[in-house]
Amino acid sequence: SVRPASAVELLGLSDSDFLARLREIFGGRLGNFTSVGPRSTFPLSLRYGKIVPATRVLAIGNAAQTLHPVAGQGLNLGLRDAWELAQMLLDAAREEIGEPRFLARYARSRSFDRYAGIGFTDFLVRIFSNSLAPLALARGAGLAALDALPPARRFLAHRMIFGARALP
Repeated sequence: SVRPASAVELLGLSDSDFLARLREIFGGRLGNFTSVGPRSTFPLSLRYGKIVPATRVLAIGNAAQTLHPVAGQGLNLGLRDAWELAQMLLDAAREEIGEPRFLARYARSRSFDRYAGIGFTDFLVRIFSNSLAPLALARGAGLAALDALPPARRFLAHRMIFGARALP
């Protein structure tokens, strides 16, 4: 992802200039770029709010929050929303489903994981989109540490997949 002004600039480049820019940015890490197709932009934004249950209406997943697509955390958060709701539905009495008390209990049960996931995703976007030298050094050191410490990498991956309340 790039800042909006950079997106406008990239869209205005000729195919050959855009291809040169891709090669400059990615080097050979993703292979040799040989051609490009039509380009478009999609504004990325963070949107979320408190889950406010209404009678028989409950927003989950991307209807409840919109995250930057970094690290697939919007999908993971949505899957955890659906899992929690499914577990609650299994245990609920039929007449309780959709009632404000049931929906409020769901909102409480998802609150910690939602805000932790939203905060972590926003942190990743901010730290990786900032070009300040001290942050670049810290970023590099953090990635090198994760690469050198498989248990730390597994712990982080487990948390990103299963959420803030996941058991170690």
